[in-house]
Amino acid sequence: MQLTSYGTTNQGKVRHANEDSLFIDDAHQLYAVADGLGGLPGGAEASQRTVQLLEQTMRRVNSKEERVDLTELIIGIHQIVAKEGFDAHPFTGAGSTLTIAQIVGDQLLIGHVGDSAAYLLRGEDLEKLTIDHTMEQELIDRQGESARAIMPPEYPHTLTRCVGQGEILRVDNTRITVEAGDSLLLCTDGLNKVLSDEAIKEELARKQSPEETCRALTQMANDNEGPDNITIIVVKIS
Repeated sequence: MQLTSYGTTNQGKVRHANEDSLFIDDAHQLYAVADGLGGLPGGAEASQRTVQLLEQTMRRVNSKEERVDLTELIIGIHQIVAKEGFDAHPFTGAGSTLTIAQIVGDQLLIGHVGDSAAYLLRGEDLEKLTIDHTMEQELIDRQGESARAIMPPEYPHTLTRCVGQGEILRVDNTRITVEAGDSLLLCTDGLNKVLSDEAIKEELARKQSPEETCRALTQMANDNEGPDNITIIVVKIS
């Protein structure tokens, strides 16, 4: 399969800094987005360090002979970020989301913690492949969609899992078969919590390059007040 990829990150219109980071490794067909926790000190540093550790690991991997275990990779990054975060900020530590996607043959592998997201567009169907690790999602899981009516305002933004926080980190894993014509989207919540799935689907389905799609989606999020940092990776599969 042939892959064409592009990624971009944007501060948005409200935040005073960009605490997102992204990673594109076409040699290993591995892609990742990370969103530093704004409620803790060092959010930008945490996401940048997360991506730096990912890059260091992949440099040591022979793309023709080896494949990393995404769970082990994320847990290893978590342990380093947690130690360094609490060394720098003893009372709070630091943290970041991390969503990694790797395409091996016709298999899409995803490792995920936090509330960044991965989507797959196939034909007219856009499927979200990740679940948000937030107090909001946990309440909905327990009580159903009706829980939104009684949702405390901080719940949608309060993570229950992320890199750098907690001694034990559970990593979500997903594996699906991909086909020629599919499009993969990774994004931080500055995109998918601002734009509807329908709006994202329509733009992702257009016959344009990954760069054009990334720039159009970024503009759409900023046109909707750009309340958060916006980071997007688009991979077209042919």
